[in-house]
Amino acid sequence: MRFKIFATVLLVLLVISSQGQGLIDGFMRGQRKASLAVFGSQSTYDTYYVNKTETKNPNLGTVTTEALTVVGTYGLGYDLDLIVAAPYVRTQASAGYFSKQEGFQDVTAALRWEAYDYKLGRSKLSWQFAVGYSMPIQPYVNDALVAIGRGSKNLDGRTLLHFKARSFFLTGQLGYIRNGQVTLDHPVNYYDPDQLNPNSSSKVNVPDVTEIIVRGGFVTKFCNIDVWGQQQTPHNRGTNIGTGVPFPTNAIGFRRVGATAYLRLLKQFGLTAGYSTTLDGRNTGKSTQINAGLVIGHWTANN
Repeated sequence: MRFKIFATVLLVLLVISSQGQGLIDGFMRGQRKASLAVFGSQSTYDTYYVNKTETKNPNLGTVTTEALTVVGTYGLGYDLDLIVAAPYVRTQASAGYFSKQEGFQDVTAALRWEAYDYKLGRSKLSWQFAVGYSMPIQPYVNDALVAIGRGSKNLDGRTLLHFKARSFFLTGQLGYIRNGQVTLDHPVNYYDPDQLNPNSSSKVNVPDVTEIIVRGGFVTKFCNIDVWGQQQTPHNRGTNIGTGVPFPTNAIGFRRVGATAYLRLLKQFGLTAGYSTTLDGRNTGKSTQINAGLVIGHWTANN
């Protein structure tokens, strides 16, 4: 039973957080300007954290999660952007008897507002706010041994400071993600009266999280390169991986670092690629991820 719970938690969590660091950045699109990005990603791990302790299990092998994600951005105004993203996900383990799962996961829509814009010579400092909402695109099994997501509805709010001086930029953001309750496909006997909405029967709570992301790099008319760090911390108390504990109630945290590159080939066409790795975590996989894709649409040194 313990191993089944381990596998359920780990095969899901990598999918959930793989897109967060790249959806909201500090560059506004511009009024009536749009871009469309299509990229594939692959995340793998063979080591995971039980609470904060690194663990391996030969019956699990290597867990691989692949996703094809579409991200569209449109400038509703010079200071307001709409961002929509949707992934198609496939996940599987190299060992054990787990069935491969795949399908559309969760659609995310976000609004980004540039509230303040300070200019000093050729430098610019802007203060932005963003709010997003995500929900499953289609029904999928969220408590199977291999699952593509948790099936929860989530509200994401964050604020960003973005500084740009000539080609150099630095962006910092602080976010809070309010995760909704999850209805499991199999009822569980787990109850925590300390929760704001206590777990009962087949409904359990997904702990909220806070998030800090810092990104810096260089951007020109033809290319950009940046490095980033991401810290996600459970905001309220959750469980750790263990016997009889349903995976959505686990408190998930991690520290990740990565790099992203963009190369402009034509006026409205470019290529992007990235790499990231997990430094440490809690109740999640110690994963590495690679991604690559196409960007179509408006691109200048300012966005």
